[in-house]
Amino acid sequence: MFEIDSLVIDLIFKAGATPSPEDLIEGLGGEEIARTRKLFDPDTVDPRVEMQLSPTVPFRKRDERRLMIIDDSVAPMRKDPRTEPVVPVDLRPEKDRLLALMDKLDVRLGRIMALGSWGDAVVVAHSARDLRAIALVSWALDPFVDADGNRRSQQLTPQDFEAKVLAYEKRLEELDEQAILANTGAARFERRDELLVLDMLSDDGTWDVRTSLAVEDSMAAVKQFSTFPGAPAAAGQPAAEPEAAAAPAPAKPAAEPEPPAAPEPAAAPAGPPVRASEYGDDVVLVFPPERWDLDIASAIGTKRWEEVLAPTDGIPGATRDRIYERGAGFLAPLEFLSEVFVDGKPLSKPDFEANAKDAGGGVRTMPVHCPRFGSALLIDTGDRGRFITSKTNAGPDILDLLS
Repeated sequence: MFEIDSLVIDLIFKAGATPSPEDLIEGLGGEEIARTRKLFDPDTVDPRVEMQLSPTVPFRKRDERRLMIIDDSVAPMRKDPRTEPVVPVDLRPEKDRLLALMDKLDVRLGRIMALGSWGDAVVVAHSARDLRAIALVSWALDPFVDADGNRRSQQLTPQDFEAKVLAYEKRLEELDEQAILANTGAARFERRDELLVLDMLSDDGTWDVRTSLAVEDSMAAVKQFSTFPGAPAAAGQPAAEPEAAAAPAPAKPAAEPEPPAAPEPAAAPAGPPVRASEYGDDVVLVFPPERWDLDIASAIGTKRWEEVLAPTDGIPGATRDRIYERGAGFLAPLEFLSEVFVDGKPLSKPDFEANAKDAGGGVRTMPVHCPRFGSALLIDTGDRGRFITSKTNAGPDILDLLS
């Protein structure tokens, strides 16, 4: 239908909006630019197409139209979108184009993306709530994460998944604008009159998809979920009102201040320790199933090593220093093929069987996209299970790190 890795301006209109062709053309910058773009209305095709291409459920309501403005003349923007996280195209003119469309049209939320890849280069909305709402879509649709944001080892039951989707709107009530905008992370945030703009572009206008995944994770703020969905996040207690003035008491000698209490040590993470191994010139972290989830993948991608490594992991200090300075790869178990993506959709068994590469010894490999991290390599060993690694050029020898 369209070329993968095409440039997309995605517009979600307010309920009842009726955009005119004239305003659309003017917002794009004139007829010359408009002639280079293709328009796609996801509501004119099978709903499963949108779910595979770029899902907006449950963000978008039934009476809100969506229009994807696609420029496939630049596709693919990367030689291999599955292994190259950086889009080497100056997208600053597209940002200006998006803002002009937001000014001209009755749009609830607009964004710039690459067709078939998760993550947004620029997101523009009228409210902070909507900025968080679009970031929470990945949580709402993840079949392994429950309503409280906890990752389970098995897929949610239909009842639990439905309960999570029903909790989506309630979760949006928990944080106010100030709390939401405190989570913009590495994004540039700016106000343009009534518009709130999240810009994940580099200074030269290029776009690193990993930045967008980290910002989405931060804006979703799953770790800030209230115990009861919809309950406002706890705020600081107001200061007590001063009592009425009384006669001054005789002065007493100042008491020696008590030393501050020592902080309690952080609880050790459940499960076996993470191991650090050498692979070529790099450090690779080997994760047991109990210590691996997409939060850890995101933390590795954004080098938040304090969230990855625990004091109980037994990794030598010199190796830790090296990880903090130069980074590290990972090797982790993968239970289901659908936990990773290829061409913008969850990997299916038929797709894997048709496209996996035989690496010898009963091992098959395939380049994939790891949500919240980026490009990765899927390794299927047959009887030993499946694994995923950030070392996209690794051979079967990386499995030696498991022993």
